[in-house]
Amino acid sequence: MSAFLALATGDVFPGEMICRGELLPGQAVIYHADKFPYRILTDPVGYGKIIVSDCQMVDNRWPYLTEIESYSPHLKALVILGDLLKSPFQDKRYNLVNYLKSNGITLFKPDKPAALNTLLMQSGPVPGIITDDLTEINQLYIKKTPPGFKIYEPYSQSLDNLDPVRKLSTRLEFFWDLPDQELIVPQIRKYLIVAYDFGLAYSILRNIKKLGCDIRIVPADCSPEDVIALKPEGILLAGGPGGLEGMGYAVNNISRLVGLRPILATGLGHILLASALGAKIEKMKQPHFGTNIEIQSVAGLDLGLKENYFVTTQTHLLTPDRTTFDKGPYKVTFTNRNDQTVEAFESADYLLQSYAFSLGGDDYLTKTCLNSFIAEMESHRAAGKIS
Repeated sequence: MSAFLALATGDVFPGEMICRGELLPGQAVIYHADKFPYRILTDPVGYGKIIVSDCQMVDNRWPYLTEIESYSPHLKALVILGDLLKSPFQDKRYNLVNYLKSNGITLFKPDKPAALNTLLMQSGPVPGIITDDLTEINQLYIKKTPPGFKIYEPYSQSLDNLDPVRKLSTRLEFFWDLPDQELIVPQIRKYLIVAYDFGLAYSILRNIKKLGCDIRIVPADCSPEDVIALKPEGILLAGGPGGLEGMGYAVNNISRLVGLRPILATGLGHILLASALGAKIEKMKQPHFGTNIEIQSVAGLDLGLKENYFVTTQTHLLTPDRTTFDKGPYKVTFTNRNDQTVEAFESADYLLQSYAFSLGGDDYLTKTCLNSFIAEMESHRAAGKIS
């Protein structure tokens, strides 16, 4: 079916609507990856977004169990710049097209993928909508500079979009578990970790489970008093979509937990923790959204790693201002190789360890970061600081 991707820049890209879902506006953002990231389909970070994949080839298959990051897809639409190929794991029913269709998600392929890629690389994330009605596009635009959508402003100002975490977060406490035949999970639980649900991805929870931890999930607005009452030995701040707008409650709660327990932060948790410490948060000119984000350790620091350069997966649009850490009691440990933004920081006593990149992989850096968190919980326990 012929359709159009209309962006708030005023650009319209004709193409093919391979399957039609709910046609709602979203933030168009490009995801860079050599292989199609099936995890992004269910990663909560995709909430409210039109994900544009720049992969050259996309297998038309259903996501594997280990590629599921949450209970359902959250993105508004998927745009592929490459070819949709028949997969050896594809059948008539369980393929990518039917997966998206059954979840009400639009799949779109532009006629000029290179032009769309270039535009998003230059402009960064922009509001957009996919529609098969050219008349509707003309009605959507308002004549001002820069151009924008009539429909997008009221939509983007809804409570769910200002703070999507409220939409995604659990309302009840529970112990997290996910049966998975491919994972070997220790039977003896060594530590209890309380994880704030800011739009948690299953992959980091799986990794923590492998290290022998019980994980108790709490709502995004759970008070510090209620968290400490659960007697955790560590606190996880991870997620998710959105930014700081509408999340003052989370920043305030986190600031009151600093120093009480070892804290591990990643993704959105990295931004929330930095803000709780007083850091200025800035919008990035080019978001770190993809699987090939290069980082490097800060010169002069001995982090006990066998390398000082790593390739990471990231999905964030914000970054803390580095000057905050240069003047405070926290040290930056990793920066981005291209734009020098803060990729990780920690406190001198290791009670705080924060990473912009994902800790859901199976790589050396991820294992090192998680083991460092486990070691700090062990140290905290040995010192008799858990009451």
